[in-house]
Amino acid sequence: MKKIGHIKTFTSKEVEKSYVSIDFCCLDRELFDPDKCYDALFNTGVKYARCQSGWNRCEKQKGVYTFEWLDSVIDNLCQRGIEPWLQIGYGNPIYMPDAPNPTAVGCVPLYYGEETLEAWKRYVRFVTERYKGRIKKFEIWNECDLNHFWYPKDPNGAEYAKLINITACEIKNIYPEAEIIGVVAEPKAFAFINDLLDNVNKEYLDYFSYHIYAKVPEFKFGEITHELKKRFKSKGFEHVRFIQGEAGYPSWAYKGHWLVPWGCDDERPQAIFMLRRYFLDIYDGVCMSSFFQIVDMWEKPYAKAQEVIQKPAAHGILNGLTYTPKLSYKTITNISAIFSGDILPSDDYLLVAGLTSSPIDLLSFVKMTFRKNGYPVYAFYYPSDITKEYKTESRARLTVLNKISDPVIIDTLSGEVFDTEMAYCDNRNYGTNTYSYDLPIKDYPLVLTDRKAFEITE
Repeated sequence: MKKIGHIKTFTSKEVEKSYVSIDFCCLDRELFDPDKCYDALFNTGVKYARCQSGWNRCEKQKGVYTFEWLDSVIDNLCQRGIEPWLQIGYGNPIYMPDAPNPTAVGCVPLYYGEETLEAWKRYVRFVTERYKGRIKKFEIWNECDLNHFWYPKDPNGAEYAKLINITACEIKNIYPEAEIIGVVAEPKAFAFINDLLDNVNKEYLDYFSYHIYAKVPEFKFGEITHELKKRFKSKGFEHVRFIQGEAGYPSWAYKGHWLVPWGCDDERPQAIFMLRRYFLDIYDGVCMSSFFQIVDMWEKPYAKAQEVIQKPAAHGILNGLTYTPKLSYKTITNISAIFSGDILPSDDYLLVAGLTSSPIDLLSFVKMTFRKNGYPVYAFYYPSDITKEYKTESRARLTVLNKISDPVIIDTLSGEVFDTEMAYCDNRNYGTNTYSYDLPIKDYPLVLTDRKAFEITE
């Protein structure tokens, strides 16, 4: 195939519509320097950033609030065309003197007496009043179904519903247009979610966010999220829209890490995971997908409710020491260009048949179809182990119903665009009324589309 250019990328200000978010989290614990990240993020075209408000950092003396640090984060993101969505959460050691960590991460105000609960409500009111108009989406707490972030009692869906009801009431009284996000770590925490839905006020849940971490991006895709959506519908929450709020894979991890127990030091698997994850999420119908995280959190040890990690795994798209871009930075820039503007999942016909002798490979190829500005977008890849580069010289035959006027193929990892004219085959002589393209296949999505669907730079 002949290379004809690169897909044009955009800054966040140039993107009007997008699915692409990134986690800009943990500044409540000052785990990175945000000033070194803003311009780099702006140049990726990422449109949304998940931030944490940090009660402990905003109120270090009872009744005295310091919002300057959070003002700076919100203002810097907004000025660059990046829309923050704000997670309101975690405890405060001035009201929780026996908290198991210095910032009361994961300590739930429901369990620390009336003074603490009233202080929490007062804090929520101050946050809402300060940021209404600049922030519309408020996420209540984080990963409430895990002991890491629900202390000192065991996670309980009904108790989380109570926290949402109390917190959302304070937000909505001040800012009726605010949108409330509920969240779990595990989309398959079905018992927890049932208890939540049985007890939460329907008016206090506009979005529901789940987090997906897995060794293989395709794990937990499809069946689990389908079941999740089915339960919401059965409980009368048809209005709720879904967000994949946190997922990722490290470029470096210590041996014994829960996600990469063998340890790793390689940027490519992180980038491949990211590419496959965004395509899967958006094809699954989420309204937003977020990658964890903007930068490796290496400024300080990382604290959970009852655990401190001295050097956490490197989940950032920027290096935690130098703040320089990794390979995943390049890929998220390409993803932001692909999933900007008017692009939606479609039910267009696509058959992917591997030109291979392996019957397993024939069954394994992943395919997804979208429409962008009316043009078909066909994505396909081989879901191999992301820790081992798929180097087999494999090709696949893509069969579609409608001829593409000016077909090109986009390499989502490099951003390169190729002419596919020599790969084209008209099958109508065989009575099938189909068209085929014999193309290479990778372990990350390649995109077959019309040249007019995307802007291409020479």
